[in-house]
Amino acid sequence: MDILYFVMLGFHIIVSLGLVLVILAQSSKGGALDGMLGGMATNSLGSQGASDFMKKTTRVLAFVFMLSSILLAVVVKNINTSDAPQSDVQRQLQQDEQQTEALDEQAPAEEAGDAPVQIDVAPAPASDE
Repeated sequence: MDILYFVMLGFHIIVSLGLVLVILAQSSKGGALDGMLGGMATNSLGSQGASDFMKKTTRVLAFVFMLSSILLAVVVKNINTSDAPQSDVQRQLQQDEQQTEALDEQAPAEEAGDAPVQIDVAPAPASDE
């Protein structure tokens, strides 16, 4: 399970970096990629091709980022529930339960009908009216 976690974490980091780079490459007017490539994007992708390509790439990377985030959360949850280290309080509670069970096994339980019940009743004080 640890190998799956590290593989997914590496994939998630790569997608995150790709998403950041694609967002930073975009311009509000759509000329950022064309400006970076010296007009080559306009020649190969058309006048609006670079802008549309970047928008589609951003959408795809955003979807993959969200999906990998959810899957990574599920993997982490499964790792934490299976072999997570216990806190000191949890260990102490577990030891107390084991000790209680051991004491219960050593001392045989008396049934409720076998044990005599003694009730001390004191007389009510006399009133001086």
